[in-house]
Amino acid sequence: MQDYFNIPIKRIAKIPEIAELASVSTATVDRVLNDRKNVSASTRQRVLQAKAAIENGETPVPRSKPWRMKVFLPEDAGPSTAYLASCFQEVGAMGNATIECVFTRKMEPAVLARKLRNCIGQGIEAVAFQALDDPRVHDAVVELENYQIHTLALLSGIESKSVVGYVGIDNRAAGRTAGYLMGRMASGPGPIAILSGGQLYRSHEEREMGCRAILRREFPHNDVLATYSGNDDIDGNYEETLALLSRHPEIVGIYNVGGGNEGVVRALNESGHVSDIMLIGHNLTPKTQSYLLDGSMDAVIHQNMSRAAQKSVDALIASLNNKPIQPDILPVEIITKENIWGATFG
Repeated sequence: MQDYFNIPIKRIAKIPEIAELASVSTATVDRVLNDRKNVSASTRQRVLQAKAAIENGETPVPRSKPWRMKVFLPEDAGPSTAYLASCFQEVGAMGNATIECVFTRKMEPAVLARKLRNCIGQGIEAVAFQALDDPRVHDAVVELENYQIHTLALLSGIESKSVVGYVGIDNRAAGRTAGYLMGRMASGPGPIAILSGGQLYRSHEEREMGCRAILRREFPHNDVLATYSGNDDIDGNYEETLALLSRHPEIVGIYNVGGGNEGVVRALNESGHVSDIMLIGHNLTPKTQSYLLDGSMDAVIHQNMSRAAQKSVDALIASLNNKPIQPDILPVEIITKENIWGATFG
């Protein structure tokens, strides 16, 4: 049994000691802690840093203004990505960093690489980006490092010594989870199809590998067909799913490792297969919530976007302050219609 009496209690910083460390009045500290107006961004940051330093037993790094950061996310990638951008804005409003979210053309590594390079000379100190695994992106990240601009891979990783870390779920574990659910919950023996957004997201490859591995090892009666690409969008997944059902009407499950769940659901409904083919996708949104409730989807593999934004900013600030970065893997959450109430889109 866990000894709850020995669990350390986190120290709560008092207003007078925060004021002394931050060199501000107690009234200013009160305004910051209660999120009131009439406090400059630099003062707000100084107060929050002092509070964190006292509670964590650390010495804050003096800084006259918030860090400048950019976040690059793919455009037209669905409500979960849009929500992630709003989460970054909320983190930026806390005062430790000014954060600009920029949407780039989806699945276009040359565009992403150019936008990353455009940060040079703009006073940008750190960048978080949903990585495309492409040599041009790798080269841009190395160039940013040469200019002391810290970079972090967000939601999808990249193999590079130039990034300070990765924030997101363990995508192979997510794929294994989807495969396990398929093997346990599918209507019976039969092939499983995997829909991918292409080969530029390492996260998609890792999810596919994880799903194939668990099905091959524990559920050999559910063979995996070739991977089909719907370009990570609604229309592409709709057309690809219709073609898939035409060629393989015997499939018992579809695992969509990326976005565009609406296209898969539309194809299943139009073909009359929505009730007999299991569908698992990613990220809880108002749309996927409705699909769980009406039975169009059976499970959603979810990652908390609010936590991803906060952890990304924390990791970049730690790196900028020359502190060690620990890999921060987010939990893989499983959402079904039976546990959906109380689940958050975060």
